[in-house]
Amino acid sequence: MKPVPLFVTLAMPSTLLGQQGSEPIQITLDDAVVRAVAASPGVSLAEGAIFAAEGRRSQTTWPFVSNPTVEFERTRRRVLSGEVYDVGWRFSQMLEVSGASLRGRGAADARIQASRAYVVDATRKVTLETQLSYTRLHLAERRAELATSHAELAVELAELAQLQLDAGEVNVLSFNTAALEAARARSLADRSNAERFAAQAEMARLLAEEGGASIMTAALPELPVTLPETEAIVDSAMRRRPDLEAVTLEREAAAGQLSASRRSRVPGLELAVFSGEEEGTDELLGLSLGVAIPLFQRSQADVGAARAEQAAAQARSDAMLRAIRSEVEGWAERYRGAQRAERRFADELLLASRENVDLAARAFEEGELSVADVVVFQSTALAAQLEYLDVLADAYGAWFELAAAVHVRPEHLATLAGDAS
Repeated sequence: MKPVPLFVTLAMPSTLLGQQGSEPIQITLDDAVVRAVAASPGVSLAEGAIFAAEGRRSQTTWPFVSNPTVEFERTRRRVLSGEVYDVGWRFSQMLEVSGASLRGRGAADARIQASRAYVVDATRKVTLETQLSYTRLHLAERRAELATSHAELAVELAELAQLQLDAGEVNVLSFNTAALEAARARSLADRSNAERFAAQAEMARLLAEEGGASIMTAALPELPVTLPETEAIVDSAMRRRPDLEAVTLEREAAAGQLSASRRSRVPGLELAVFSGEEEGTDELLGLSLGVAIPLFQRSQADVGAARAEQAAAQARSDAMLRAIRSEVEGWAERYRGAQRAERRFADELLLASRENVDLAARAFEEGELSVADVVVFQSTALAAQLEYLDVLADAYGAWFELAAAVHVRPEHLATLAGDAS
């Protein structure tokens, strides 16, 4: 379903092509999304968080509680025959036998997967931000083109009214009506062009373009006529959302960390190998085995922190499930309403407004209408077209928001009913 073309069709003035000296850059929506994701600091930040999770994983590779200890001792003894020296070496290592390291590795693996899911979620958010910014720029371009074309026409009508006033064909009231509309139209054109340049600057920020870059949009994708049932969209969102997947993995990691913290209360083993010489002649070689009893340090803080993390992860999961359902249901209904409004504007209001303008033009040529009457019809037609752009903004905004809430390409929303993935 393509939007009805706007019927003020004057050529786009040079002021709409960007600031003087800048070459316009035309870019499609898909290309803009790809470039914005590649340049996004948010995505880079999420990717950097993976290193922290991988670092924690590397610390739980082996069941070693601490670093090994190497000791050297040299002892002087006085005997009847004189002084002798004893020399000894000792190598010791603390080992955990409770399985805490295994549980810790599982928790670390879950955190790594959660970090990667957050990268996908950051990409989802940047994609949505780019789609909305691109839509604002596209509609701002159309709004500026409309306003500029209307301003040129209003100025021509005001000049014609001046000639008719000088010739005594119209009164001052008709002339003032045309002059006021010309001034209002020029003001609207200035504001519309400023709005376009602001939207262009926002788009340049997302694309990491240099300041002053002139960016022009291509056509927006067609809006879907229908959507699947809301419950089917909700089910798909629950399966697809990367932030929900990340929170679920964080909950698993918290459970694994809690288990590992509790297992650390199990006594550990200290294994040591020693060798030495006594009086320079006797050689010693032995093995010792000790038990580290968790009498004073029982990992109370670690267990408490793990419990808190688990409770927080569960709360985030519950809140996100509610939020996803609310987002999908809200945006689906908003899109359906905006899509119906867009069709009503395209099929009824715009066509009737255009017909009125054509009839008014013919009546003016035949002398049945005054300049003031034509100004009124043109102003009404412009208002209808500008309101249509607002309706399009609502429709595209709801469409892109709904697609982001489901984590799917917008054009694939209509096929979710048969999605079994």
